[in-house]
Amino acid sequence: MNDIYVDDEHSDETDAWLVEASRRLDEPDGDVNRLISAISANLSRVRRPARTLSTDVDGIRVSDRILKQLLSIRVRSAVGRLVVFVAVDGDDDEVSGIRIGLIARYQDALLIRSDEVRDVVGDVLATALGERTTTTARHNITVRWQDVYTREWLT
Repeated sequence: MNDIYVDDEHSDETDAWLVEASRRLDEPDGDVNRLISAISANLSRVRRPARTLSTDVDGIRVSDRILKQLLSIRVRSAVGRLVVFVAVDGDDDEVSGIRIGLIARYQDALLIRSDEVRDVVGDVLATALGERTTTTARHNITVRWQDVYTREWLT
């Protein structure tokens, strides 16, 4: 499995829009607000170029930034958890997998929540890019959870 902290051309911890999109959905509680502020403090200064992704329809392409925004918003509204990380894996214009990180709440059944997240991500991929194009990616969705207080990734 890829390390979520790797800073390469596919790493999107620097995409400020992800945090901003999550902020617009609901006003977060104090702990989550503190976490968002800590994560986003320096994000506005760093940007990477968008990657254009293939779809099932010839001539139609979708930016990975748009896909990540759709994933963040849909997961947040369907599962009710803050998305703090989304990465679209794959070479060139292909999508081979999705890595997504969320804030866990105490007493969350993480295995059940992870399955809910995978279902939403699979639906978004099929809708935005097409079922044929995303067959591999929909079977390769990695969900990670972060503790709201320690900011450590849970195992």
